[in-house]
Amino acid sequence: MKTIAAFSKPEEAHLARSRLEGSGIRAHVRDEHTIGLYWLYSNALGGVRLDVADEDVERAQEVLGFPPTEAGLLCCPRCGSSDTRMREFGLFTAVCVGLGFVLPSMVRRADCRACGHPFKVARTSGMPTPSAP
Repeated sequence: MKTIAAFSKPEEAHLARSRLEGSGIRAHVRDEHTIGLYWLYSNALGGVRLDVADEDVERAQEVLGFPPTEAGLLCCPRCGSSDTRMREFGLFTAVCVGLGFVLPSMVRRADCRACGHPFKVARTSGMPTPSAP
């Protein structure tokens, strides 16, 4: 079994597990009870983890809409480097959340550490699309 995702809440992990099992992939949720009782331990334990069998990892990532990987890493569309990092919130979203406004959508972006190129990661196809300069 290999961990393919970690969530801060058990409910999020079970939603992803249900989506996988609806596609015929067996999945297991770990540490749900510990974090359900002691929610402050979520970051310390690494969140509620979702595990799948080794042979189902790639198919599970496709079903959940994870970005494309090469040897387990997201690659930059400009230079092809695998030295990238994902970010979920932009500055506008962070300020809104800090002021108490909740925004329902998140922009999935990644930054290349090698060339500095930011790019969007599409949710539906999982393919990175270059952002406008």
